[in-house]
Order: sequence, then C-alpha cells, then structure tokens
Amino acid sequence: MYHAVIDAGYNSFRIVIYEVFSNGTFRTIGSLKYFVRIGQGLEEGKFISEDRIEEAEIALKNFKKILDSNKKIEDVKIVATSAFRYASNGEEASKRLSKVIGKEIRIVSGEEEGRYSAIGMLNTLPISSGILFELGGGSLEIIEVNSGNISKVYQLPLGALKLSKSSEKEIRKKVDDNLSTTNLKNTKILVGSGGNVRALAKLDEKLSSFNSRSIHGYFLPSKQINKYATVLQTLDLEDRSSLPGISKDRALTIHSAAIILDELAKYFGVENILVSSFGMREGVLTEGKKLDRNSWLEGIALSHCVDPPHAIMEDILSQIDGKYSFYIASATYLASVFKMAGYLNPYDICYRFTKNAVMPGFTLNEAILIGLLCKSVNSKVKKRYIKAINEDISKKEIYNFGKIIKNAVNKYIAGVRI
Repeated sequence: MYHAVIDAGYNSFRIVIYEVFSNGTFRTIGSLKYFVRIGQGLEEGKFISEDRIEEAEIALKNFKKILDSNKKIEDVKIVATSAFRYASNGEEASKRLSKVIGKEIRIVSGEEEGRYSAIGMLNTLPISSGILFELGGGSLEIIEVNSGNISKVYQLPLGALKLSKSSEKEIRKKVDDNLSTTNLKNTKILVGSGGNVRALAKLDEKLSSFNSRSIHGYFLPSKQINKYATVLQTLDLEDRSSLPGISKDRALTIHSAAIILDELAKYFGVENILVSSFGMREGVLTEGKKLDRNSWLEGIALSHCVDPPHAIMEDILSQIDGKYSFYIASATYLASVFKMAGYLNPYDICYRFTKNAVMPGFTLNEAILIGLLCKSVNSKVKKRYIKAINEDISKKEIYNFGKIIKNAVNKYIAGVRI
C-alpha cells in the first residue's frame, strides 16, 4: 500500500510518499519540499501574509499533481503546524489551501505535534526512555518518554526560522528562559529530529569522514555542536551554504538551530544528541503501531519480496551469547534475505545496504557494525571503520563472527532449497 503525508510547516511544506508493508513498517518512495516559509515574520495573533499563502498554493498545486498521477496512493494525511496555530487567520488559510489540494488540512495542536514527533522517533530508533525533541521553523517540541510511553509534552515558541535574525546572546537567553519553565532535568539520552538537526548531522558526518551516507541514528557530539554554534553565527549566508551538507535554503536557519541545539545539550547534560531521520510525518503515518528492530528486519525481507527468515535469527541467538549476539544474528538474517533475493554476493550487498541506506530500528553505529560483520565474510575490514563506531571489538573477533555468519547462511539456504 502507498500512503502520503504532507507536512505544512512553519518553514517548509513537504510531501512524502511511503510504501507501507503488512507489518506496519515502511520505506520512503519519494518526497518533494518547498521552502514556503509561511511563518516568516509572523507574530502571534497576526495574519499570515497573502504572498506566503500564494507560495503555499503553488506548493500544494504541485503536490496535487503528484497525488493525481499516482493511483497507488490509498491514503493521504495533511497536517499544518505552528504558523497556522499562531496566526489569527490560520483557520481561514488552512480552509483556502484545503480547496487547492482537494483534501482537508488539519491544524494540529502543539501537544499533538509533539506526540506525533515522539511516535515517529520511538518507532524508528531503539529507544524507550529519554528526552525527545523536534526543532521546526516556528516551534520546539520537547517530549519526555518513559518505558516507551509519552509522559510529558512541551511546546515552546523556539524555532530556527523564528529566531534566525536574533543575535546569539538573544537566542541563548530565550532558549534558557523557556527551558526553565519545564520540569525536565538531565537525561542520558537526548534524541532530536527536524530538518536543521539533520543538516547539522550531515555537516558533522562529512567533516569527520564517517563511513556512511545515512545520518539516521547518528550520534552528534555536543562539543561539535558548540563549535558549530559559534562558527556558523560568524558566517554569512553564502559561506554557510558552501559548507558540506548545507543547502542555500537551509543556510538561512542552520546558525540559529545550532545555538538552540547547543543550549539543549547543555541543559540536559548530554555528550551527544542522537539524530533521527524521522519525526512528525512518520508519527502521523505509524500512529497506533509499535515497531521495533525485529519489525524493521522483517520489513527489509518484505521489501525484497522474500519470506522473513526468522528461524535463522532464532538459531543464532540460541547458540551465541554475549554483547554482539543480536548483531551477528541480524547480519546473518540480512545476508540470507539478500541471498534469497538473488544477489550473487549477499555479504557485500549487506555491507553496502547498511552503509548507504537509512536503516530504521537501529542507531547508525549498530547498522555499520552489522555491515562490517557481513563484510568480514569475504573482505578485509579496516581498523579505522571499527574505531569509528566506538565498539570494543577486535578484527579477529569480527572475522570469527564472519565465519559463523557464512556457515549459518549456507546451511539455511541449503535447507530452504531442499
């Protein structure tokens, strides 16, 4: 089944098309974004300007062409966020834009936006407790989660576009003042989502030469955030847009976003912010579902049109104990999926997949570790790749695990063919 979610945000409007599998997992088929900036210059209680509404109409007309041309899309959800909540003509604007797209645009409350963001992150990362946040153009949603349950949601008027013209000192004071109104304290895990969060992660990943093209589950060091917060503020728009991973449109807000993230990291006392590629839109998509790492492994098999090889994971987990047993089992599972899908070298495909694709359900370090275990079956593993994922595992151990994976896959495939 194909589903579409449109996010009419303060800074940008975006449509994402998903293929949703029978177990509730999904893969992104495509997306299109327009930096409408409908909330630019908007003060609470004032009007969304006519020129911004006209920009939004252009975006939605193009989204409608996509929906009309793709008959496979069975469900479309459209949500509007903070700009529509702040503006005195927000309801009127949403009704006008609903006519353009031919479907109802629902204005979500700050609490709803926070809950959707939390659902999107909980369903795509191996976390159950901590502080989650989504930084948008006009607002910051902060969510406290305990044992997989959302306990508190705070919506603060702190957005990257909203504060983009403020000085560093002004931004820090506003963030500090707003955070002090919450009852939240230090946490071991701080997870962030939003376009600017992902852009900052891309910048850091490229500058550190991390061995991946994905930033989902990437650990963004707080000390690096602090450096970016200081340096980006001193650069002009052109200089910021010339940085790796920063587009010209994103350069307009990345400096203010970095300062907000720096204040969040300091307030919650964390060494890293765990970055999510998914947030509110995926929360809207997966509302009511509980997805974990096993769900996502099953989804990979379903996306390759093969029966999920659950038995091979169970066999590995029953035979091997220890810190890396689940990752060995996952590598064996993925190699079996790619083997059954017809790839001649399933171990290399497994490595390339974990390195280049977004892998929901896992941190990026976990995904890369699984890929390195697959790679060790037929190829050499570079020591610097192991060091980059902060795992206390030797090359010898990895190669020994690779032998286990190869034997298990061969045995399983032989049994399937019989």
